[in-house]
Amino acid sequence: MAWIEDDRGSVLLVRQVAGQNSWTLPGGKVKRNESLEQALKREVREETGLRVKGIVYQGMFDRPERGAITVLFSVSVERQAARMQFPGAEIADLGFFDLLPANTTPSAKFFWKRENSQRGTRR
Repeated sequence: MAWIEDDRGSVLLVRQVAGQNSWTLPGGKVKRNESLEQALKREVREETGLRVKGIVYQGMFDRPERGAITVLFSVSVERQAARMQFPGAEIADLGFFDLLPANTTPSAKFFWKRENSQRGTRR
């Protein structure tokens, strides 16, 4: 997952088309023979239209009940506007947020709380 902040410190979230239409951080699954970095760059580009230029490991969220591990990276992107994908894509909406929306994935909630408590911000 990618933690992407704008100049004011707001965080980029995407709302998924599938499932419960939850808000989450950009990111997704790693394909076979793909590195974590390659997967993150691909997923951010697919979901937001942004190009990743810097990646720093931030932490991990272990979900043994789902057989999944989610890795968070602080990401810097090329300066450009995030854009919506064409109809039928996996993302219904995106935006920068100061407060976490109500309908948010467990991993996004975990990282939001963790990142903001470490930074001592208002969120």
